[in-house]
Amino acid sequence: MYKYEDLECSILSCFFLKPELMEQTKLEDKHFKNYYRVWRFMKAFYKKYNNFDLTLMCSVCKNRWKFMQYVIDIFEQEPTASRFKEYEEQLIYLYNEDEKDKWIIKKIYQKTCDLWVRNITTEEFKRQVDYIYQQANKIFD
Repeated sequence: MYKYEDLECSILSCFFLKPELMEQTKLEDKHFKNYYRVWRFMKAFYKKYNNFDLTLMCSVCKNRWKFMQYVIDIFEQEPTASRFKEYEEQLIYLYNEDEKDKWIIKKIYQKTCDLWVRNITTEEFKRQVDYIYQQANKIFD
């Protein structure tokens, strides 16, 4: 689908199009990697004003020129607000997939170190790597 960053922009753009989506979203702070600060600002702004009026937003933000550049980036995506749920689900899926990969890499790295210093055999390493993948599937799926 989209790159992670583009998906974040599409979601944020949907919030500008339909601010009431903020009340329905399942997204959390952790899901925003590239636009975290914009997300946090939008959440706080919506909590106080219940809308995303650009004039109001610029009046309260610290650096309105930087904020406007973010807004331009966000609106370049031109998403459809009716697809918001799909965007949201895809972002959560990609986030979880990334977390799963990081977890697997960390665990395999630990086992690789044991293999390098000969604490385990190659057969034991293979068994443990297979077990790591089984555990990852249970934890992250």
